Amino acid sequence: MSNVISYLRENQEKLKLIGYFAIILALAWPIAQMLGSAWESSNIVRSTFDVLIMYGVSLEASSVTIFGFFLGLLVLMTIDPKKRWQAFLLWFGLLLGLVGLQTMDLFLPNVNLIQSGGWLLLGLVSGVILGGGRKLLRMQTAQALEFRRASKLIFYMVASFCVVGFLELHIDYPALIEVADNSVAMQSFSPSATDLNSSNIELHAAATVLFVVTMKQFVKYDAETDFFILGPRASGKSLFLIGAYLEALDRTDSMKSNTPLNPSQDLMSMVEALDRQETKWIVEATGRGEVKDLRFQYVHGSVFPKNVKLSGIDYAGEYLQRLPDALTGMIAEEDMDMTLRRLSEGVRGADTLLLVIDVERFVNNEQMEISSYFSILQSAKNKDVMIVATKADYLAEDFRTERGLEPHRYYEDFKQYVNTRLRESENVNSLITETAGAEVHPVYYQTTVDENGNRVPMRDETGSVTTVGFTELLNKFGRG
Repeated sequence: MSNVISYLRENQEKLKLIGYFAIILALAWPIAQMLGSAWESSNIVRSTFDVLIMYGVSLEASSVTIFGFFLGLLVLMTIDPKKRWQAFLLWFGLLLGLVGLQTMDLFLPNVNLIQSGGWLLLGLVSGVILGGGRKLLRMQTAQALEFRRASKLIFYMVASFCVVGFLELHIDYPALIEVADNSVAMQSFSPSATDLNSSNIELHAAATVLFVVTMKQFVKYDAETDFFILGPRASGKSLFLIGAYLEALDRTDSMKSNTPLNPSQDLMSMVEALDRQETKWIVEATGRGEVKDLRFQYVHGSVFPKNVKLSGIDYAGEYLQRLPDALTGMIAEEDMDMTLRRLSEGVRGADTLLLVIDVERFVNNEQMEISSYFSILQSAKNKDVMIVATKADYLAEDFRTERGLEPHRYYEDFKQYVNTRLRESENVNSLITETAGAEVHPVYYQTTVDENGNRVPMRDETGSVTTVGFTELLNKFGRG
């Protein structure tokens, strides 16, 4: 069973692609047939085009312009690296839809795209401009090449076509607009004159809802999740955020992503310190009164990539015990210093709280200092919670000795081992129970013991540190 779950996790994007392809394949034809039938029985939509005809814009000109506008948006969506696969599926769905309309002698059999090339070009250019195509003319900037407006406009167009087409087909009503003798007249409306056309209404309703929901997924970009880290003094909060950034940087380089990570200045200062060719940690615990803004973004996935923002405020751990009172209002805002105020704001604004467990303290049988977590969770309601075990290298050697396995090669087994060991602590076990059995995610830097008995980071021939567990953790962040 675990192998099946692992396979599903590793191939989640590919399976999603196959699923979307199946949905497009199954729905494109019935949607096209529904829209064709809706056009033949429509009142308001046909009357709208009749008004355009009255002002000299033929039905062919207006329909070709709308078609060109959609093509312009779809071209931008194809250029967008984050929406390329979705665009390919939409191209395929568009072809199926055109064939479906053609079987009903609609659109392509009635237009000449060459003679109406001017209108097609007008729609194409309008779609490119309104979809944000002017970005293509700009110099490369720190912003990713994204055409979010194009994706949204495609969604609005498709959703409008489907919903209006469904209503026009299944609601019979008298003409509301009369176009005659170069004039437009509104007709009186009586609800009693309306009737429901129930033929295939269940099929069309299901197809419309499923297609609109699928399109909504196509235009999603960001996982709007703000991760906020909490932990005792010197528990490894800063090094955790640095490790997460380094992992995001490695995967960005390997994917050749054009999305900047946008790290904060405080984070880069810490990374620069750790990057020095020395054996010590360099990065020290945050001092009293200091507040460091640590944040960056990264792209999760390759087939259906999305932006994920990871942010946090690193602070001196001694503030942890005061947070519950600050969150509940027991401490007036005017009585808070800047650090406590920013911490309470960070917790309130976060979607997910990252609670740090210091494995070094656990191994050394020291005070865990996590009792404040329980009050914080009670004060900060409706928050997702993840538990992160920092400095898990303190258990890596025990795992290697007891299991004969390398932790970084058998991470899932190591994670289960860490969860079992940490549950030996009544405090940790209670915390896991309080968070509905949340799984503990161990992370660590590969370390060694120097001649003074201090645990220091191992560095490769380039002087870089090696991390374990951050790949899996960032994947979990991306899956939301």
